[in-house]
Amino acid sequence: MADIHVLLVTGEYPPMAGGVGDYTERLAAWLAREGVESTILAPVGQREQVIGFGKWGWPAARKVADIATRVGANVVHIQYQAGAFDMHPSANLLPCLLRDKFPTLTTFHDLRPPYLFPKAGVLRRFAILRMARASTRVVVTNPFDAATLAGREIDTVEIPIGPNLPPPDLDLPVDRDTVAFFGLPSRAKGIIELIEAIGLIDPVRRPRLMMIGDMGTASANNDLVPLAEIEQLAADLIVRVDRTGYLPAQQASNALARSGVVALPFQHGASLRSGSLLAALQSGRPVVTTEPHAPTSLNDVGRMPQLQIIPRNNIGRLSDALEVVLAAEDGVGPLPWPYGWPSIAAAHASLYASVIEGWERRER
Repeated sequence: MADIHVLLVTGEYPPMAGGVGDYTERLAAWLAREGVESTILAPVGQREQVIGFGKWGWPAARKVADIATRVGANVVHIQYQAGAFDMHPSANLLPCLLRDKFPTLTTFHDLRPPYLFPKAGVLRRFAILRMARASTRVVVTNPFDAATLAGREIDTVEIPIGPNLPPPDLDLPVDRDTVAFFGLPSRAKGIIELIEAIGLIDPVRRPRLMMIGDMGTASANNDLVPLAEIEQLAADLIVRVDRTGYLPAQQASNALARSGVVALPFQHGASLRSGSLLAALQSGRPVVTTEPHAPTSLNDVGRMPQLQIIPRNNIGRLSDALEVVLAAEDGVGPLPWPYGWPSIAAAHASLYASVIEGWERRER
């Protein structure tokens, strides 16, 4: 394989909180094992091989090609999620800005459109499609997004995401009186429903809720639940809530492995877009989540013995499931091979090599 140097462009990166940043960090680490050099272009550049661009916008977008040239990259890979780029449309035009300069891949972590201006619904959707069509190759993380883009006659490569944490240490003690929630506390992730469900459990048996990870900052560009709202609801329902705050990745993984159960009751159903879900399944603890819209969209992950799937937005069923799982014997299985980082990194390295070869052939 020829030398590969990829510039990974992301709207968030540790120490910033967010799943896309965690994913990008782990992708870069595993790519190194495949012999792929990477430089990360992110809002904050506090580490070796990470270049900071500050606030994302047009000035930052116009600098990407120059930065790629300066670091010696031969492929650019955008990790796209509208919220991570502050909903700014300049991210969607990056493949156009780079089209004649570098082969450019875009991984769509979701297909949420950017914000343009009020009542710009059609144009916002067009921005996503334009980004996909201008990219040299498009990567999606799940069958649903692949089908959505196929309906627009856009070819994609499906490479699943992996857990956004390393595996936990072995033989950790388990606290069966703890329900763990991992990741940013968004409304879509079901944090409100989870507190309400715990509040339905008899006070004698009621577990505590352990919120693992950074709380983030609620704003108009996200659906994070403010800490004050969480604390008020928990106080009203007499639910004990403990928060770890930001933890290094290994400590966060160990915190999941010590919990009685991990609960991620997504309002819109579980999805393979979620690195938090995969990290929970990797932890060796039972996981309660909500049914996806398409029964087959979880692929073989949906058949893992530690996964308990309940109806969406049903607080009573969620409460019952937590009680049952906390009292049951554990049955766990390993993550299927495609969702492990060795497989994910190898798929990326192969794709980069193919794209670079095609680009160089075109340039001759």
